[in-house]
Amino acid sequence: MIILRSKSWAGEALSTVCAVLLFVVMFDHVTAVKFIGLGILIAILAVLAGTSMLGNTTRRSLPPRPLLLALAAWAAWTLISTVWSFDREVSLGAWLDEVLYPFAAFFGFWLIGKEALNKRRLQTVVWVTCLILAVASVAWFNYLDPAAPKPGLLHFYARVGHTSTLALMAIPLFALMTHAPRTRMQGLTGIAFCVVIGGATLNRFFWIALAVVAAVLLWPHSSRDRLRAWTVLGVLLIATLAAVGFSNRLRLMDLPASAATAIPVVSVVRVNGSMADMQDDAPHPLAERLADRLNVASGVNRAITSDARPRIWAFYVSQVRTHPWLGVGFGKPLPSLAYGSLIPDDLVKLDGNVRTHAHDIFLNTLLQVGVVGLLIELSLFGCLAYQFFAIRHAHPQLFRAGIALVAGMLAKNLTDDFMWQSTMLMFWSYSGWLLGQSAVRLDSLGATTPFYRAPRRTLETVPTEQPLEPVSS
Repeated sequence: MIILRSKSWAGEALSTVCAVLLFVVMFDHVTAVKFIGLGILIAILAVLAGTSMLGNTTRRSLPPRPLLLALAAWAAWTLISTVWSFDREVSLGAWLDEVLYPFAAFFGFWLIGKEALNKRRLQTVVWVTCLILAVASVAWFNYLDPAAPKPGLLHFYARVGHTSTLALMAIPLFALMTHAPRTRMQGLTGIAFCVVIGGATLNRFFWIALAVVAAVLLWPHSSRDRLRAWTVLGVLLIATLAAVGFSNRLRLMDLPASAATAIPVVSVVRVNGSMADMQDDAPHPLAERLADRLNVASGVNRAITSDARPRIWAFYVSQVRTHPWLGVGFGKPLPSLAYGSLIPDDLVKLDGNVRTHAHDIFLNTLLQVGVVGLLIELSLFGCLAYQFFAIRHAHPQLFRAGIALVAGMLAKNLTDDFMWQSTMLMFWSYSGWLLGQSAVRLDSLGATTPFYRAPRRTLETVPTEQPLEPVSS
């Protein structure tokens, strides 16, 4: 069992490394610092596991066993898939980036999450990072397009899809901060920074995923408050539609006029008017309003027809039957490497991103590691979500934050697949951090879950940062 004290060398070192990782992972072109930090983190964990810190303790020493089994099964199956991989070198690199490093960060952040003194340090780092990204997103809004040159500090700005995903995953952490008086204002401003970051990317599905996160965080505590529940859903639906429409309009401003769907302009003639009125060239107000509505409809039609996702999904679904059970090997680019030569030329011309991945996290997993791997991944996410669900009475705020993190990540990646490298690392870091805080909460309250019973001696483990909240029935 591992005892990690905030004032020990291990606690300080691990806290510092985790803070550095939280900062650099949000940016691009800092991979050297990221890998150095990961190396130090893994070394600290190895030292903790092999020294006298392994001993009896009253603190909860490991995450719940079902989650550990799911993590082990996913790590083992994805590693075994390198045996039959279409490109073993790519699969092995992907396994290190998307399995080994994220799972090591998960355990490191889980240890840090149990230390109240180090928690404030990490919260401040996330807040400062989102502030920098929000300022950069506003100052260099016109340069956020992936094809545009990146001047100055924007050189370290990651691609818009990954940046919007990272901002989305930080919102549950800021929402958790709003429940403590000391960090309430910091949490509210942090959420505002994340919304600015995601909005500046013009990613339409960011708003849909944001609505999912907001629904989880704002859903009424009692089932009797149905009016509030439906009001929240209605407001979120209207806000999401407005945000998606505005984002589409900005995204389509730079399209050439030939890409627009030709819709004839309807002219309105007043039958009862005089000949002079009929010869008047000034358009009628009704015609202007009708033309405006037709332009809006044309913009929506352009947004739908220019999206190649349905055809991308159809192509990759047709390839599943080639290797249905085992897949072509672990790694996000493996499906495109294996089936790239079969992609129709007109689809490549419509969207060159078809050569990158299947644009759906579960479809991409099915193609990589087959039906077996997909079932393991679903079990992994299910176990992770259940650990947050199990603490719904002991700590409802942590329950909501954890569920919002998982649900928002899945919603964001149903139309794309951003869960790789730094994005995957950040997701598991946040998950470990939140679960670590839930472990402290269960210990301090003497609460239990189906897979964990709090130790009897819990008085010395009560966090001193803020008073305990009553356990809801």
